[in-house]
Amino acid sequence: MKKTAALSLAERYDRDGFVIVPDLFSVEECDRLKAEARHVLDTQAKPGASVYVHVAVVSPAFRALAEDPRVVDILGEVMPQGVMFLSDKIVYKSASKTFATPWHIDFFYWRNTRPKLSVWIPLDDATAENGTLTVVPGSHKRDWNMVKIGLPSGDFQYEINDGTWRDGDIVTCNIKRGSVIVFSDRLVHGSTRNTAGKDRYAIISTYHTPGADEPFDLDFPARKVLVPAAG
Repeated sequence: MKKTAALSLAERYDRDGFVIVPDLFSVEECDRLKAEARHVLDTQAKPGASVYVHVAVVSPAFRALAEDPRVVDILGEVMPQGVMFLSDKIVYKSASKTFATPWHIDFFYWRNTRPKLSVWIPLDDATAENGTLTVVPGSHKRDWNMVKIGLPSGDFQYEINDGTWRDGDIVTCNIKRGSVIVFSDRLVHGSTRNTAGKDRYAIISTYHTPGADEPFDLDFPARKVLVPAAG
């Protein structure tokens, strides 16, 4: 029987709208970044905040992470036209931050701009019990509507109201700390509730292809071309 060739990382990303790369960063690196994330939240964020945007602006450690060659090499496979860092954010969940992130697409928040993708890196092991990422494979290939809901935290204000997928279509990304999930800004995703009663830190960095600045880009002072546009 003839074996079917395994799909490349870029082919899997195109098919599913996301790809998981395990064990990209060591436990020791995650420990250092987790301590830095706590420091940023304590010194830069509003009291009780579970999200802090523009981490690379205030933290050299997270600036280095956004530009890390291991990340850029992966992005180069799915972004052959070049790689430009836009922004990053810490997302934190604890025993008091138990809510599930509602189903949404990032594109909704930056419509009429060039396509983007994000890199989600958990600094703790990410499980269904502590609020890991959930995705709907292939959902990046259609359009979705979002409506205003407003969670008590104030962090997430909109959700998709016309989900037609089945429970069996959902992938719950149980991954080790230091693994990486790269996903399209059109991919339907959310998170599980944090019922474990433990902290869960993650960093999400967003990238797009290089090009002339769009008005939207000017709100992100850490943006930087990492791989020049092809040609």
